[in-house]
Amino acid sequence: MEKGINGIKGKMKFILLSILGFVFFLKPFNIDGKEKIAMSHIVEFITANYLHLFLGFTQVCACIVLVVTIVFIFYKAKNESLNSIFKASPLNVFMRIAGSFLYLMVINQWFAENVISDMILNSNTGGLMAGSGGLLTTLYITFFVGIFALPLLTHFGAVEFLGILLGPVVEKLFRVPGYSTVDAIASFVGDGTIGIVVTDTQYQRGYYTRREAYIIATSFSIVGIAFASAVAEELGFGHVFPIFYGSIALVTVIIAFITARLPLKKFKNEYYEGVSPNVVKIPEGRTIFQHAYKSAVKQADSVTFKSVSIASIKSIVNIYVGFLPIIMFVGTLSLVIAEYTSFFTIISAPLVYVYEFIGYSKEVAMMMSPASVCGFADMYLPSLFIGNSVSESSRFIIGVLAFTQLIFLSETGMVLVKTKIGVNFIDVVKVFIYRTLISLPILIILTRVLILFEVISF
Repeated sequence: MEKGINGIKGKMKFILLSILGFVFFLKPFNIDGKEKIAMSHIVEFITANYLHLFLGFTQVCACIVLVVTIVFIFYKAKNESLNSIFKASPLNVFMRIAGSFLYLMVINQWFAENVISDMILNSNTGGLMAGSGGLLTTLYITFFVGIFALPLLTHFGAVEFLGILLGPVVEKLFRVPGYSTVDAIASFVGDGTIGIVVTDTQYQRGYYTRREAYIIATSFSIVGIAFASAVAEELGFGHVFPIFYGSIALVTVIIAFITARLPLKKFKNEYYEGVSPNVVKIPEGRTIFQHAYKSAVKQADSVTFKSVSIASIKSIVNIYVGFLPIIMFVGTLSLVIAEYTSFFTIISAPLVYVYEFIGYSKEVAMMMSPASVCGFADMYLPSLFIGNSVSESSRFIIGVLAFTQLIFLSETGMVLVKTKIGVNFIDVVKVFIYRTLISLPILIILTRVLILFEVISF
């Protein structure tokens, strides 16, 4: 009897919570004349009513990260969870400390009226990143809200159900094991680094060959839906977020299809250090739908709301400590370079002519070209570069491109290099260039279609 009750609970949790997750992240609602997904409405409500309080909270977070990161340079805790949060590579430690300090410096206007400080405090550099109208403020709020809601999609069976159900299609389209769909979905609804780590782990366990692991890690590990929502909101696409995110998914699928058919001589069909293949198969006597459904119910039944809440809090802490300060550092540095030098303009100069050729004004084209390449430093930078463009379609192209490029040094690029798959820094650069060149023509065509159907304007 108890087993039956638990089975019913698992089914209800899978069906109801998964539906709630999709509605929360993908269904636009019209509130006060504004049509946005639920998360965007919540973020806007917090910004409008509790911004001052939240900014105080973020400053406390930045102070803690700054001080504790310095302490952990010389100290190792007995608690491994604390070490995993605050211990990092020398480069990451430096960027965390610098980013936290810059955040506090900009919000509090430290060292004003100094030549170097003014370059950082400028409203087009550090001022664009932090403060009441700062883009990092949006990220702090979005991640706080989004990560608490994200388990609705990731922990209660939706990933397992879709992953197994779509398995045969994945095998035919991308020439990788069907179970890799779980890695892909984990990236889309969670975070790109999660997908890379999962893929690397599965590769070492014998689920994938080196070639398969490379295809999965460099084709499916896109930054997650929570981050995409923040970028869409900043660029003015909160009301068409499903189309914005659907475009990311479509271009990603096309590039993955192409990548799966490349020679990839360096990445051979060999299992990790002689590990025996560990192939996941559908049990005999079950249809693929039955197995997908049972696996989803089993997953939903295996988790509790308490464990999910604790995991969400840990994820928020990891992002606040190891991700947002780095965005602040890389973003501010890149914006200073963009504001006071011609670096991005010079390296992206040929793209100006490409964008002018397809119909954009020279002014818009000159905003789009550096925005097309600066994502290599951090994927949030393109939205900073293109955010003030008068052309809605230009913001759409660059916003989606920032995700389909996949590689950015502040996170996914470095994680890829650290895996056992064998990706080095030169490979990372190649992946970024390759994905940019393939994404752009697809996005230009896709955008024209959306303009034709009046979804967005030119």
